[in-house]
Amino acid sequence: MEKDGQVQGNLIWIDPVSGLAWQVESPGIMNWAEAVGYADALLLGGYRDFRLPEASELETLLDRGQLLDATRYRPSMRKEVPFRDSLSYWSSTTFGENTNNAWIVMFDGGYVLSYNKRNRYHVRCVMD
Repeated sequence: MEKDGQVQGNLIWIDPVSGLAWQVESPGIMNWAEAVGYADALLLGGYRDFRLPEASELETLLDRGQLLDATRYRPSMRKEVPFRDSLSYWSSTTFGENTNNAWIVMFDGGYVLSYNKRNRYHVRCVMD
């Protein structure tokens, strides 16, 4: 794997903040079970140990200090993230006792919310 902040063959980005290796291209939207299955089967750049990220790992991509205007914050993806967008992504984190829900991170505003696992959101896998 290359140094922090580097992109390996336009496939994998090493985050210099967290040290995590992120899939650069999202495969699109799917429900939570499909997302987990996709992550488990993913072979990318010769690596097989990708997984769906935890909600806290997705949150490391946020710049929580970004201002919307002079008085309000509106977090979005950090500027150095090469796949910067404002979409919503599944995490692997199930919502407490309600195992029908899992947490998503909405990069349009930095919201972290739980939704039913049958809903369809974007997927981006990660590797330690």
